[in-house]
Amino acid sequence: AGGIPENADLRINQAGLDIIKASEGLRLEAYSAGGNSFIGYGHMRLPGDPTTVTEAEAEALLRQDVQIAEEGVRVLLTRPATGNQFSAMVSLAYNLGMGGFGRSDVPAKFNEGDIQGAADAFRNHNRGGGVVLEHLTERREKERELFLTP
Repeated sequence: AGGIPENADLRINQAGLDIIKASEGLRLEAYSAGGNSFIGYGHMRLPGDPTTVTEAEAEALLRQDVQIAEEGVRVLLTRPATGNQFSAMVSLAYNLGMGGFGRSDVPAKFNEGDIQGAADAFRNHNRGGGVVLEHLTERREKERELFLTP
């Protein structure tokens, strides 16, 4: 794994998880969005995956997906992060995917030491299909607020 030793033990905190859960919502039956199929808390389904899950199964899928986002964020960071900064970035990465997060100004500005610039860059990710979406605007503000909380 890449990243720096100072961030090796960071995990998403409850505040970060709560943002993901509130923003994604819990869906026990498969649904489509953006040409993909999802279930639970925004877990992307693959062909052949079950079309229904229990709340416990949705939680397990969320933990699995969050671990991937945590590792991806850890690898990209070249400076130590606080628990809140890390958790906010994991929430963003969970939503954007690692490719989108990697191309974002959030990790770039964070790594430059521009904490305010990184916080403000969360606001750049509030569109779907080129249109500003209210729920994404709200989610980015929650993430930004968490990121800036000492």
